[in-house]
Amino acid sequence: MKEDGFTYIEALLSLALFAIFVLAVQQVLHVSVRERAERSTEATAYLLAYSLLEQWKAGLVVETDDREIEGKRYRIQITSTNVTEMVERCEVQVFWESEWVGERRIGFLGYRFMPLVRSAIIEE
Repeated sequence: MKEDGFTYIEALLSLALFAIFVLAVQQVLHVSVRERAERSTEATAYLLAYSLLEQWKAGLVVETDDREIEGKRYRIQITSTNVTEMVERCEVQVFWESEWVGERRIGFLGYRFMPLVRSAIIEE
């Protein structure tokens, strides 16, 4: 069967090649959208952990409640310890569930100087 210079088989083959091309482009777009979403989620967790650490350094009260940002739940863990009498250390970790990798974690470690005021010095 001949139709405008193409045989029926050639038309089917070109249609099949076009379908394969469309599927390949769709897969590439799907992967790029997934990677962009993953990078966006990681950037949000990074900024959340860093801002919580900066709040702690400023002496503000930092809540460790789970937070939901843009439909993604972030679990916060803060550990604060005294290094010396006047230096305090804090570790902030943010956990989230990735759809493709599983549980992810990002953390920061920071220190702050805590001036020590003794009542004996004030009494003198």
